[in-house]
Amino acid sequence: QGFASPPLFPARCRGRSSEGLRALRAEQCLFRCCVRRMQLNFEYLIVGGGNAAGYACREFVAQGVGAGRVGVIMAEPVLPYERPALTKAYLHPPTAKVRARLPGFHTCVGGGGERQLKEWYEEHGIELVKGKAMSVDFKSKCVTVGDDQQCTYGKLILATGCSALRVSKFGVKGDDLANVFYLREESDAAALVQALEALPEGKGQAVIVGGGYIGLECAAALVGWGIDTTMVLPEANVMPRLFNAELGKWMEDQYMARGIKIAKGEIAAEFTGTDGVLSGVTLKSGQSLPCNISVVGVGSTPNVDYCQGLKMDSGGFAVDEFMRTSEPDVFAIGDICAFPSQYGGLTRCEHVDHARKSAAQAVKVAMDVKTEPYKYLPYFYSRIFEYTPEPIAFNFFGDQSGECHVSARGDKSVGAVWLKDGKVVGALLMGSPGPSPEDAKKLSQLATETPAALDAAAAFSVVGL
Repeated sequence: QGFASPPLFPARCRGRSSEGLRALRAEQCLFRCCVRRMQLNFEYLIVGGGNAAGYACREFVAQGVGAGRVGVIMAEPVLPYERPALTKAYLHPPTAKVRARLPGFHTCVGGGGERQLKEWYEEHGIELVKGKAMSVDFKSKCVTVGDDQQCTYGKLILATGCSALRVSKFGVKGDDLANVFYLREESDAAALVQALEALPEGKGQAVIVGGGYIGLECAAALVGWGIDTTMVLPEANVMPRLFNAELGKWMEDQYMARGIKIAKGEIAAEFTGTDGVLSGVTLKSGQSLPCNISVVGVGSTPNVDYCQGLKMDSGGFAVDEFMRTSEPDVFAIGDICAFPSQYGGLTRCEHVDHARKSAAQAVKVAMDVKTEPYKYLPYFYSRIFEYTPEPIAFNFFGDQSGECHVSARGDKSVGAVWLKDGKVVGALLMGSPGPSPEDAKKLSQLATETPAALDAAAAFSVVGL
């Protein structure tokens, strides 16, 4: 698959003049240049080095793939890791008992598997190709990496995930100032932690733009640093894609009780600064919020531009129930695939659970292992304030397109079901400390069996919750 550059052994250098040594180094430079341009050939090639790619490698090994048959093109400089940690334990304050750092959360520890370090890939003969995929030529079955590297494949798995959606796309100015952060890669989270550590103790001010997963998880982490934290969101409540007003209020009350301020129905209009460094956020209403840290989490966009010519749907590559795209021998997994939903049509799902399961599905099909059609039950979760004595967690299974019915479950928890045509299609439990593994199984059972129910209390009683 490639060659090592010949070292400058003393035997080769002995007796050479300085001019001769320069010539020898030039020879080495030319050798490396030729190696970079040499074509790499793989039976199975994965494009992308994130969560889904790590789990695809795990499945290849589980299926007994031979050494030298799998390659992984990865633009990020670190090995595949469990991305959800970036907005959770990675951002925990210095006082926390658990603070995620690499190599601690490389895939596949989050799914109960091995921690796949460099030695793991070497042991199993999986070659890592550093660089960004620029284009795919289906006719020649070749992927161009960077300026000149060519990788051919027998079967191709696309696993490039998403990029953070930048508010500058909507005309918001100043998001390129220092200390304005978008969290998508480990280096982003590392830079945010470095900025937090540089703040005078107890004197920081943070504005979190967005009230979805990233906004909630980052606000929960940053307030633990003793930072005055404000969330800004345009919607009427947090997590609007999942929570109704009642669920949103329950969560918002937990945040405000912990000192986090929430500005709802507001939009960030501009990030302001001095000498290139953030000093505040101006809202569309005209209000100005002084801050020295801001994290933006307003959505994401699938990384699909490098691969032209495939059938598209919902912003991603359309696939069948076996993760096959419209092009023979090309598969798509994780965030970027639009797969058949059990609720009808095609859907995309940006969640680690789907990334793991779709990766396993694609690998089995690519290796001609008999497998059942992909029937995915949507699953979402979050764990926040884990560094405190009263963490909050929620689990959701199923479809949230029905009518949401909420049921109080004591002082510290709440539940909800989504009903459509009188039947349960989705179920959620949320609280402190949150649902147990047994509770999660019962939630999944509710969403899978879709029993008839009039309200949340009646639905939960069916499975003994």
